[in-house]
Amino acid sequence: MRVVLLVSIQTAKICFIVASIFLVLSTGSSAARRITVGDDDYKDYSSIQEAVDAAKAGDIVYVYSGLYRENVDLEKEITIRSIAGTPENFIVIAKDPGDHVFHVKANNVTISGFSIKGASDPEKAGIYLESTHGTLISNNRLSENRLGIYLRDSNTNMLNVNDISGNEIGIYLEASRDNWVINNKATENIREGIFLQTSDENRLTGNILLSNEEFGIMLSNSSKNQIYNNFFQNTANVGYDGINLENVWNTKKKMGASIAGGPYTGGNYWTDAESTALCMGEDKNDDGLCDVSYDLGEGNIDHMPLIFSSARTVQAPPYVIALPLLVFAIFSLWLAVFVTKKVMGWGDNLDHDFDDDDE
Repeated sequence: MRVVLLVSIQTAKICFIVASIFLVLSTGSSAARRITVGDDDYKDYSSIQEAVDAAKAGDIVYVYSGLYRENVDLEKEITIRSIAGTPENFIVIAKDPGDHVFHVKANNVTISGFSIKGASDPEKAGIYLESTHGTLISNNRLSENRLGIYLRDSNTNMLNVNDISGNEIGIYLEASRDNWVINNKATENIREGIFLQTSDENRLTGNILLSNEEFGIMLSNSSKNQIYNNFFQNTANVGYDGINLENVWNTKKKMGASIAGGPYTGGNYWTDAESTALCMGEDKNDDGLCDVSYDLGEGNIDHMPLIFSSARTVQAPPYVIALPLLVFAIFSLWLAVFVTKKVMGWGDNLDHDFDDDDE
């Protein structure tokens, strides 16, 4: 069965993202430099680490196509991205398999557009965020690592549109809260697609969790997470360990293309490894939501599971930003910059109440 990721981002969420970018740029643009990495004499440096060492807060490191054998340590608030913005032909392999490929210790870092592999020792990751906030990990391809993306004691970060396959665990959050894990694809990982360990109040939506060998998602002493509009098709979709309370598996019914192709979003799409839908109830009003709840065990219930629809032709709505909201967001952030005189983590301004009114 072909799985189509249908991305629907609402106006308020886009404003937050746009406002975040504005905040970082507005506070660092006066001193920001463009630093290039490549294998010819026209680039500033031949290795990513050399460019990172030379960079100052706010700088942007652009990496040209090639194979880079490195373990990169980041302790500065900078952006590292491939010049094309996509991971094809921008490959970073761990020089030392016993270390993380990217080890991030600074706040407000961006890593985007790389194929990242080779961190093979226990608890080593393609990208490791250690005690950070405000970091964006976007549009990367992670494979052949013990952990694809690993967050430890890291809050209010965003993992967005990453392809994570062939690792032991795809995305691992430990003692981390208030993070957004959205629109990622975690497939064919040896254990879990996503593992939450003592991690509360995170939001997981728009993710495809497919053919992971143990669980699509594992919750271990993790509570008050919101998990909705995800596509589950794994050997076992959900696993539990310890005490996991008040996790929410659906939002209120909302018009907009779901990840399963229906006209409304609500809960998640559930199927087993043989593509047999696990919600077999009727859909009397043809809204793409099952009329019966789906019991996930241990008190976890998806009250509006999605029904897969291959018959509908669904287009994701355009990314429209209402001008008044955008102006308000920019003004608010400008005021915050003026008052604080330093970059604050964009995620700190998110509303974590998990009420649907903030979306």
